[in-house]
Amino acid sequence: MQDLENLRDRLAQEQATLATTHEQIEAAHRQIEALHGQIAAIQQQIATTEQQIAELHRHAEAIEKRIALLREYMTMVESAEEPATPAAQSPEAAAPARPAAEPLAQALPSLEEAEAADELGDLSFAETPTTSSGPTVPATETPLSLDDLDEEYLTSELLPRTQTFEEELILVMAHHRKAIPPKDVARIFRRLDYAPKVAATEKSVKAQVESDHRFFEYAARGRIALTREGRAEAQRLLEQLR
Repeated sequence: MQDLENLRDRLAQEQATLATTHEQIEAAHRQIEALHGQIAAIQQQIATTEQQIAELHRHAEAIEKRIALLREYMTMVESAEEPATPAAQSPEAAAPARPAAEPLAQALPSLEEAEAADELGDLSFAETPTTSSGPTVPATETPLSLDDLDEEYLTSELLPRTQTFEEELILVMAHHRKAIPPKDVARIFRRLDYAPKVAATEKSVKAQVESDHRFFEYAARGRIALTREGRAEAQRLLEQLR
C-alpha cells in the first residue's frame, strides 16, 4: 500500500514536470513569433529610412541648383551696377542695363517657395524604434540589477511579463535571496499579491526544481535555492523584461 502511494506521488510529480515542459515549449514558440515580428518591423524601418535618404539626396540637389542660379544672378546684377561717368551717360542711357537681369530675378523662386516645394516633413524615422511590449517605465526608476529590485516593480512590471512558472519562480527566489522551503513559496507569492501561472504548491515547486537542476538546487533541510546559473538567468530576465 505504501508503495502504491509512493508511485502515485511519483506519477503526480512526473505529470507536473511534463506540464511545465509543455509550457516551456509554448513559451519558446511565442518568443520565436515575437522575434519574427521584430525582424519584420526592423526591415520595414530600414526600407523607410532608405526612402528618406533618397529624398534627402533630391533635396540637396535642389538646393545646389538654387545656389548656382543665385550666384549667376548675383554676377549679372554686379555687372549691371558698375559705376559710369555722369557726363557720358544720361539716366535714359543707363536704364537698359537692369532689364536684362530682371527676367532672371523673376524666374528665381523665393526661399520660402523653394523650401515649401522641397519640404520633407517630419524626419522622425531616424529615431530608434521601440520593440518592447507593456508599460513604459521611466529610466530613472528601472532597476539595473537584482540588488535594486523592489517588490512593487517585481509584482507590477516583471512577473506579469513572464511566460512560464519557471521564470516566475526564478525571479521570486532571486528577490527573496535566501533558500526557501518549497511549502513556503506559495506564501511568498501571496505576500507579493501575485498569482503565478501554476499553483505554487509544495509538489509543483519540487517538480519544477527537479526538472531543471541547472537553475535550481536543494540546500540544507530540504530548502531550495538558485544556482549560480539561476542567479545569472534572473539577471537576464530582469534586463529582458524591464
